[in-house]
Amino acid sequence: MNPKSCACDEKSSDKCRICQEEQLPLYWCERCNQAVPEKRCPLCGLKARKMKS
Repeated sequence: MNPKSCACDEKSSDKCRICQEEQLPLYWCERCNQAVPEKRCPLCGLKARKMKS
C-alpha cells in the first residue's frame, strides 16, 4: 500500500475510518501498514510516524 493514500478499497463502497471522518491521513502506522489521522494508531494503539507531504 502507498503511504500517501488511505486504506479504502476503490472497488467496494466500504470506506476506511479516515474517509468516514473526512480527515487527511497525516501519520503512517507501520504495524497496521496504513495511514491514520492521529499520532497514535486508533487500531493498534502504537505510535505512528508523520508522513512526508
